[in-house]
Amino acid sequence: MLTGYTSAALPRELTAAGPHPSLGDGLALFGQFVGDWTMRVQFFDTDGATVYDQPGSWSFGWVLDGRCVQDVLIYPNSRTGRAEPGRRGIGTSLRHYDPESGGWQVVWMGAVTGTLISLTGRAVNDEIILEGPDVDGSALRWVFSDVTPTSFHWRGYISERPGRWRMEQQMFGERPHPVASS
Repeated sequence: MLTGYTSAALPRELTAAGPHPSLGDGLALFGQFVGDWTMRVQFFDTDGATVYDQPGSWSFGWVLDGRCVQDVLIYPNSRTGRAEPGRRGIGTSLRHYDPESGGWQVVWMGAVTGTLISLTGRAVNDEIILEGPDVDGSALRWVFSDVTPTSFHWRGYISERPGRWRMEQQMFGERPHPVASS
């Protein structure tokens, strides 16, 4: 096992100071989330009962020369209620804007579960809706709503059958101060 090796260049090459200027206002849809959020994370069973309700954090930032928005979601994965390394729920999404379609390609990777999900997203009225297949082929719908500079509501649905959606998860995000726009 190799230990003790790190790349000093990776954070520097990955992160960006702001959105890429050639992509214009299209990046604003997910760019508005850039910064750090305090979360309330809830999961529900098939009957709708709450089976998990803990705090978490969700951090968004510009990456890959400002052409993408990446996030890291962390929440406790233990009974301690603390998000301890090695004992936490942690994952990341990479969001890429397509200026031709005006939509977004989003890939979620759950680091603990190994789950890899690919979604497409766009603004629909006052919400951001992402859709795609779950790992078992079931349809997923993730929705950002009630978005303000200091709060938002996120809901994750799975289709139990065509036209019937069941909420599996929801999160409430808050930040004390809005981030200056880039």
